[in-house]
Amino acid sequence: MTLFKPTEVQKLALRLVKGGAKHILLFVGARSGKTTVLVMVMVYRAIWFAGSRHLICRLRAKDARSSVLRETLLPALMNTVGSNGFRYLTHESMITLFNGSEIWIGGLGDREQADKILGHEYNTIYFNVTIHPDQ
Repeated sequence: MTLFKPTEVQKLALRLVKGGAKHILLFVGARSGKTTVLVMVMVYRAIWFAGSRHLICRLRAKDARSSVLRETLLPALMNTVGSNGFRYLTHESMITLFNGSEIWIGGLGDREQADKILGHEYNTIYFNVTIHPDQ
């Protein structure tokens, strides 16, 4: 069973991630799969580097949780690891993996929330922002 078969856009994103750049901007349309592929990359990095910390954020925490926990392969991937392999702390919006790595999910639009999130050091940060053409 194949859990993840990347689209052409996702393959391009994976090439960019593997390229060694410190910062990457993916400028593609909605529903292109960028969140799914970058969440998969983040999980891989968290597994590969024990004790590492990673952040997935959007402007609003509820949007970050919705997009990551409902619209990506993260729940299916976590199910393949099994309940002994990870723990999700709802009140912290944090996933702790079997090797001590953490994946934080949050929003930066609220000062209190942003202070809580940004008070940590992260190995990887994925910030998903929507740009509307009329703005």
